[in-house]
Amino acid sequence: MAIKIIPIANQKGGTGKTTHCIIFSNYLKLMRGEEVLVLDMDFQSNFRSSWEKDRKRYDAPALYEVVDVELNESANLLKKIKPIVDSLKGRVIIDLPGKMDDDNLIPVYRNADMVICPFIYDERSYESTYVFAQVIKHLNPDLPIVFLPNRIKHTVKYETMLQSNEELSKFGTVAPTISDRIAFSRVDTCSIPMDIKEQVLACYDFIYDSFLKPIEH
Repeated sequence: MAIKIIPIANQKGGTGKTTHCIIFSNYLKLMRGEEVLVLDMDFQSNFRSSWEKDRKRYDAPALYEVVDVELNESANLLKKIKPIVDSLKGRVIIDLPGKMDDDNLIPVYRNADMVICPFIYDERSYESTYVFAQVIKHLNPDLPIVFLPNRIKHTVKYETMLQSNEELSKFGTVAPTISDRIAFSRVDTCSIPMDIKEQVLACYDFIYDSFLKPIEH
């Protein structure tokens, strides 16, 4: 079965969910030539806001559509679009809020084909990510999870990195690390900045080649 519905999520805030939601959507369109639909289910609507600002700022067609969706509408929406998505030659990327205490998230994970989970190698982020993985596997035991370690600082020695990778590997796959760069604070919905392109491509190519079959056009 093709992997088409991909939430980018973690219950811990500040792990880079929306940032990677934007860049990964750009990657699928620009580097892999795939059609993309983004569902912004985060109550802050940061993805949708960035997309709207970019429409005004840049004189160029949008790479994809971004639709605001209230979490309490997720069950009905996913039920309606699932058959349509299965027949589409594209993928649905979902930006979710950093929480798990909302029953409206359950149908999202049960209808997902894969979850990409950004996290950081600090104790609080790791512990939150570990619990998040346990809950996801309880809701959908067969759901692939790809853990995306990012915001890595070369000046910091992450003593728990090996242990974290070992524990998270019990629930899914740990992708190559992505270093911290100032460019991540100014990403847009139109491009992949050159000063982060090399390292995100290494990570995203790993995810794509390991899990996502190319969609025929």
